[in-house]
Amino acid sequence: MNKGFTLLELLASIVILSTIILIAVPTINNVATSIERNHYKNMVKNIEVAASKYAFDTSEEAVYVDTLIKEGYLTSDNEDDLIVNPENKEIMNCYIVTMHKVSDYYEAKLTNENNLLEDNSCDLNKLAEKSKALTLVLKKGNEIISNPLEWQKGNNITLEAVSDNLDIDCVNNKCIWSSNSGITSTDAKIDIPSSTELINALYNFQITYETAEGVKRYKESLNVKIDNEDPIIKLEDTKKTLTDPYQGTLTKNMTIIANDGRGSGIIGYYLGYNETSCASVINWLSDNKFTITDAGNYLICVKDKVGNIASGSILIDNIKTSNINEN
Repeated sequence: MNKGFTLLELLASIVILSTIILIAVPTINNVATSIERNHYKNMVKNIEVAASKYAFDTSEEAVYVDTLIKEGYLTSDNEDDLIVNPENKEIMNCYIVTMHKVSDYYEAKLTNENNLLEDNSCDLNKLAEKSKALTLVLKKGNEIISNPLEWQKGNNITLEAVSDNLDIDCVNNKCIWSSNSGITSTDAKIDIPSSTELINALYNFQITYETAEGVKRYKESLNVKIDNEDPIIKLEDTKKTLTDPYQGTLTKNMTIIANDGRGSGIIGYYLGYNETSCASVINWLSDNKFTITDAGNYLICVKDKVGNIASGSILIDNIKTSNINEN
């Protein structure tokens, strides 16, 4: 006959298991913490090595981790181009790395100061306090464009390299403008051709100084987006041209189908009865679906985000005035 555990034996077993757990859990936590700490140390080392290479190429004295990623000096942790602190899970892209020259190489030091702003950008003022700042300005004529990250419209657009504490002298120093659109220049300014209808290109500026201490290079980049192309209007359910007639019953439901290609994107639609011009349209709609109750000529208008407008007309014919079938 099998004998079960006595109450005393069960209590003793529970006490032993509890003791094992109390010993094991802190040990496991310590191991996990040690792994995270080592991971962070390796991450810091990689960042500082990347910053040293960046300083050697540019002579900059400070840089954001985010810039090292975007410039290709550092690989991010994920497809969102983010580097995350494994210990506190904080995004490190707006950590500043400071660099100073020691003999023939640059020594880099990652700071633990996070300068992430509410709009998820890095505080450039904080970086300027630790670095010689080089800034690229986008101009339309003599007007400085306040937000160069947005799509722009118009001609006479110029990029200019400016700085509060660097002398941008391209006569006595070497300046190079380059872009993936093929446009280049050796001046402080570069003009984007007036014939440009659509462009989404990265422009890079670099100035090289020959100093008593050696060669110093500074560089900056700016993404330029120009959209001077009108959207293209199509119709949802026919391959007919815009002037071909429709035949309906009591009402006609129409969807305006249009696209803006690789441009800024469509922001407004309009359908007007017996109108001839889109210039006076005020009430643009975000919805591209319309219900038509009257036969006649209709004006179709489509506007993209920078204000380019496409127009067309369509004749709606033979809309019945009632639902009564005629014999």
